[in-house]
Amino acid sequence: MSPTDSSLAYPAEAEAFWVGQAELASEKIGDEALERMTPAVAHLSDLFTTERPGKKFPDYFADPRLLAGYGVFFLPQSFTRTSMALAQTCGLRGWKPSSAVPAILDLGSGPGSCGVAAAFRLRQAGFGKLSLHGVDKSPSALASMESFAHAVLGDDVDTMTRIGDASRPETWPEGPFDLIVAGFVMNEMPQLDHDALLRWFGELKAKLAPGGLILILEPALKITAERLQRLSDAVALGEMTRIAPELDALPDPQLGPSEHWSHETRAWEAPASTEFVNRHLHRDLREVRFSFAAFSDASLAPLPAGLSRLISDVQIIKGLLRFITIRDGCIESVEVPTRGLSKHEVKKLAATFGRGDIVRHPHPAAAKLRLANHEELEVFWTPEASRAP
Repeated sequence: MSPTDSSLAYPAEAEAFWVGQAELASEKIGDEALERMTPAVAHLSDLFTTERPGKKFPDYFADPRLLAGYGVFFLPQSFTRTSMALAQTCGLRGWKPSSAVPAILDLGSGPGSCGVAAAFRLRQAGFGKLSLHGVDKSPSALASMESFAHAVLGDDVDTMTRIGDASRPETWPEGPFDLIVAGFVMNEMPQLDHDALLRWFGELKAKLAPGGLILILEPALKITAERLQRLSDAVALGEMTRIAPELDALPDPQLGPSEHWSHETRAWEAPASTEFVNRHLHRDLREVRFSFAAFSDASLAPLPAGLSRLISDVQIIKGLLRFITIRDGCIESVEVPTRGLSKHEVKKLAATFGRGDIVRHPHPAAAKLRLANHEELEVFWTPEASRAP
């Protein structure tokens, strides 16, 4: 996607809300408040990576500065990841809620990173009224979710929260729900082995309305992405129809002896407040990375035959574009000749698609493939081309 694609941009109302929370937490105004968020963001970054606890996470949302730092820096990224996953689910596959007033369940909601994003995108698609239900262990996070949702979504979205555990179905609300989002919670449930995860997924399915959608997002790390992929492949065998990011129910060949693993790498435009806090942190904010899986029992139109999904970046080498795709359960290495194109035209062509996008060409599937010319390559889908749900 283009980082300037306005349909997937982080909303100004969301940024303004978290800047306001930073001002309240620091008792400072504007840039000075954001400056005070830098130590909080650095602490959270360490907690999520090098200092990650082996078992139980502390309730960092109980600290107003850590909560505000999360909202300024980490929440916009998860908001955008959710938006991009829904762009494929809705734009490429055409899923939409069947209810006039869709109900969303955000499991492990925190302050609403994924659930508010999902509700915001459905509002963009024309659903005027919605209900949003958040479940989290942190009372502070849930209180912020209610305020955040109201600031971004307004009065037409009813937001309800309850203290609960994403791994314990008995703590979830009754439902049914048109959309269930489990955003970055599987990696916080390491105690669940593969069979237990399948049972957990069954509990999600039991809460789903007919034609509903289950969306699971995880970090792009190989270990977390492959754990999700194994669950996804098992579910796709018959539990539910997998509608994204894979194009079919075939097992992902990246789980075999491959240097690749299933994850998204998408360009985005970080909000100004996030960029400001990053001045002293020097994190790479050019892209958001994540893995995801989406399932539904809705009757969706089948995809055309011959589509391939990119699982690598597009390389520009002398006379060629080169990339890796999956088609019909097999990995393809594709080369696209660029003879006759100027350097500017080659860069322009390479910029029209990337990892996670869908392309098509007229040749049979093969492990290694060279097209006759660049005109044989069709960019079938990118997030920019998404239809509204």
